[in-house]
Amino acid sequence: MTRFIFPFLLSLLCLYAYGQRTGKSLSDYVEDAKQYSPLLHDYRHQLQIEQAELRRLKALYTRSRLELNGDYLFVPVLTKDGGQTSFRWNAQDATDYYGYDLGESSGHLHAGATWTQPLLGHSSYKVAQEQSRINMDMARNHIRLEENQLERAVTEQYLLCLLDQTQIAFADSIDALLKRQTSLVRQLA
Repeated sequence: MTRFIFPFLLSLLCLYAYGQRTGKSLSDYVEDAKQYSPLLHDYRHQLQIEQAELRRLKALYTRSRLELNGDYLFVPVLTKDGGQTSFRWNAQDATDYYGYDLGESSGHLHAGATWTQPLLGHSSYKVAQEQSRINMDMARNHIRLEENQLERAVTEQYLLCLLDQTQIAFADSIDALLKRQTSLVRQLA
């Protein structure tokens, strides 16, 4: 029981201490907005995707490739020859059986390898590389634009909050002044 209570109390204490931290500046709020913006994360992931795509295209256009392929067809049947039922992979001599028609199909094995070397892939890769560079520049520009928009929005909200805070302080000072004047008038009356 105590092993559950101690971590719980410790986490509550840490939460309370973190919640008491005040005095965050505008730059703290801007950095938090940039850090947690899903749109900025998306643009950064687009950069990573574009880099991975460029590596894939380089391998496709400039490197040789070895491909292995093949297939194996077998015709399994259950034979009842000699009064015993048995399983056979390819029973060409069976007379009493269940399964595929032996006259229609037979088993076979086919295997092959293909080696491909691109001859004119470097020019195609250069075009893909240029397109990728353009896409990455666009993503970087989107990141900078979004960071500027976030900074503007956070600054506007911060200024509005400061304005509200000063208005509240002004209203509180007027309230305190009116209360003091009310008490003075009551004492004089």
